[in-house]
Amino acid sequence: MKVSNFTTVNYVNLSPSSTIRETIAAFLEHKVDFGCITKNLKLMGIVHKNSIYRTLLSGASLDTSVKSLMIKDVVTIHKDQTLYEARDIMVKGNVSQAVVLDHNQEVYGIMSKSDLVSSHMAALDNAFTRMTSLVENLQDAVISVDDHLKIITYNSTAIDLLDLNGKHLIDAPIDRFLPPFRRWLIETIKSGEIQDAKRITFQSLTVIASFIPIKEVNNVTGAMVVLRDVTSYENIANELESTKKLKKILDSALELAYDGVVITDNEGKITMVNKGFMELYEINNQVDVIGVSINKIAPQIPAERSLIYNENMDGELIKITGQQCIVTQMPIVQNGRKLGAIFKIIFRQLDSWKDILQKMEKLESEISYYRGELYRISKENDPFAEVVTLNATMKKFKQEAAIAAKSLSNVLITGESGTGKELFAEGIHHLSGRKGAFIKVNCGAIPEELLESEFFGYADGAFTGAKKGGKPGKFELADNGTLFLDEIGDMPLSLQVKLLRVLQEQEFERIGATKTTKVNVRIISATNKDLTELVKLGKFREDLFYRIHVIHLQIPPLRNRLDDIPLLCKYFIEKINNKTNKEIVGTTAEVVRIFQQYTWPGNIRQLENVLERAFHYSQSEWIEVEHLPKEFLSTNTFHSNTQQDETKLDLNRKESINQTEKNVIIQALKKSSGNRTKAANLLGISRTTLYQKMRKYRIKEELEYRFTSS
Repeated sequence: MKVSNFTTVNYVNLSPSSTIRETIAAFLEHKVDFGCITKNLKLMGIVHKNSIYRTLLSGASLDTSVKSLMIKDVVTIHKDQTLYEARDIMVKGNVSQAVVLDHNQEVYGIMSKSDLVSSHMAALDNAFTRMTSLVENLQDAVISVDDHLKIITYNSTAIDLLDLNGKHLIDAPIDRFLPPFRRWLIETIKSGEIQDAKRITFQSLTVIASFIPIKEVNNVTGAMVVLRDVTSYENIANELESTKKLKKILDSALELAYDGVVITDNEGKITMVNKGFMELYEINNQVDVIGVSINKIAPQIPAERSLIYNENMDGELIKITGQQCIVTQMPIVQNGRKLGAIFKIIFRQLDSWKDILQKMEKLESEISYYRGELYRISKENDPFAEVVTLNATMKKFKQEAAIAAKSLSNVLITGESGTGKELFAEGIHHLSGRKGAFIKVNCGAIPEELLESEFFGYADGAFTGAKKGGKPGKFELADNGTLFLDEIGDMPLSLQVKLLRVLQEQEFERIGATKTTKVNVRIISATNKDLTELVKLGKFREDLFYRIHVIHLQIPPLRNRLDDIPLLCKYFIEKINNKTNKEIVGTTAEVVRIFQQYTWPGNIRQLENVLERAFHYSQSEWIEVEHLPKEFLSTNTFHSNTQQDETKLDLNRKESINQTEKNVIIQALKKSSGNRTKAANLLGISRTTLYQKMRKYRIKEELEYRFTSS
C-alpha cells in the first residue's frame, strides 16, 4: 500500500512572509502542530508550534514573520513510497510527522504517526479479509483449534464435507465432533511441526489431512487441520483397477475363443483381434492390423451394417479365403452411444455345427410338443388355471363356476366387457365332461341375414351360391357339446323365436331342408347388457330369458378385485415374455400403485393391452410409469376425494415418482460404496439401466453421496 493513500493533503501552507498570528490561526483551524513554508509550492522548511511558543515567551510580537522560526532540515517522503518505507524513514529521522512530496518535489501533504498507524491497521484488516475469503473459498476443509483443542475457526467447506452444524462448533472440544483428528492435533501442538498427508477414514469419508501448528511470537498457540476428500478418487482408482482386470479377462477370452473375433472402433478401425482371426487371414503379427480399417483387412465382411446402420447380423454364410464361414456382428453401445462393433467368424468344422443345429432343432420341436401337451393336460385338470386370482370374491366365483359345470342346466354369464366371460364358458365346458366340441358364436358380430344359416346351417341347393352338399350350423357342430352364445343381448327377436324352439325341442331344420335334425346341446350365454331391462323394453323375449337364465354367474369387474393387480401383472408379463425374445422382470411398485387406483373400464382385457404396449416401449428390465400411455395418467381415471386432490395428483405425480426413484438409486449406491454392479443388483436392474437412470437424474457421485472406503 502506498503513502499517497494515507496522506493528509489538507495541510497548513505558509509563505516566508506569514506572521506568527496568521500561523497560530492556521494551526487552530486545521488542528495541527506544524505547517509547511513553501515558495511556488517548493518546500523551504517547516515551522512547529513549539518554536512559536518559545518565541512568544521571549517577548516577540504576534506580527513577527515565521521565516526566522523556519526549520530547514525537514524529513520528507515521496507519495509513491510504501508504508513500510515511510515507517523506516520516520523512525530513522526520529520524527512524528513528515512532509510528503510529489514527482515535482512539490508538497503533496503531511503524514503523521497516527496516519501511519491507521494505514497499518487498514492493511492488517485488508490482509485478514483476504485471508478469511481465501480460507472460506478453499476446496479443502479447514478447522483450527486452540492449545486446549477447542475449535476456534472453520470454513464452509468443512461444514459441508463433514456434515456438521456450525452453530455448535465454536469453543466445542474437537473430540465431540471429530475424534479421529485429536491424536494428530496433539502431536502437532506438542512438536510444533507439520504432520503432513495423513489418510483418515471418518464416517463414510476417506480424507487426506495435514496438521499445521499455529504460532504467535514463536509460541505454539493452537493447530490447524486441512482436509481433502479423496473418497471419489479412491472409487475411481478402484474402477480403473477393475477396468484393467476386465481388459485382461477380455484379452484372455478372445485368445481362448474357438473362432475368429475382431473388435473395431466407431470408425471401423481394428482395436483387438484374436488368434483365430489372424489364422483365418494369415496374419503373422497383431501389430500389423491394429488401427487398420476392417474393410481393408476383411473386405468380405459387410461391416457397414453395424458401424453405419447400427444393425445386428445374426449369422450369414460368407466365403472368406476360399472357405465357407458364418459371420455374426453387432454394434457396441454404452449409455446410448455407439463405441464400435464386434465381429465373430465361425469357420472351423462347420459340418459338425450343422449336425448340432439339426439335433437342436429336433429337440426344440419335441420340447414344443411336450409343452403343448403339458398345457393341455393342465387345462384338463384345472380348466380355470388361466384365471389367476387371490381375491376372495373371485375365488368364490370360480367355485360357483365349477359347480355349474357339473350340472346339465344352461348357464348365463354376465359381466362387463373384458372380464373373461368366454374364458369361463370354455372352462365350464371342459369341466362338464361333455364329449362334444365347444362352439362359440358372437351374436353381435354376425350380420342379421346370416345368423339363421350360421346357427342351423343349410341344405344342398338351399339358395344361389350355397355350398354343394350343404353346410352344418353351429348347433350341429356343438352336438353333445356346448354352444357358447356371446353377446346374446344383441340377438335379433326373429332369431330368438327359433332359438327358443331348439332349446325346448332339442331339434331344428336346416335352411331349405325337410328333415329334422336332433341335437344334444348345452347352452352357455354371455352378455354385458342388462337382459332384465331388455325384457322390459321388449327387446328380448321373456320366455327365452328364463330358458337361458337357469344358472346365473356374474363376474366381478377388475375394479372390485384390485388386490389381484400384482398377480395379473406377473401373469401377463410372463405370457408376453414367452411370445417374444425380450425379457421383462416385472412392473415397478409405482406402476402397481397407479394400476390399483385406476377404474379399469376395459377390465382384464384392458390391463393385458396396457401391459403389452408398455412391454414393447420399455428399454429396461422393468415396466415403469413413463412407459404407460399418456391418457392412462389422466386425472379422470383416478379416484380422489376432491377435484383439487385429482389436479394436484396429476401435476405432482411425475416429479414425485422421479424424485423417489432418484433417492432409491442414491441409497443403493451408498450401500454398495459406489459399486454400480452391486447397486444394480440391489435395485434389481441391469448395470446399463442404472447408468441410464444416473444420467437421467444427473446423479454425480462426487457431489451427491459419499461412500465408506473398503
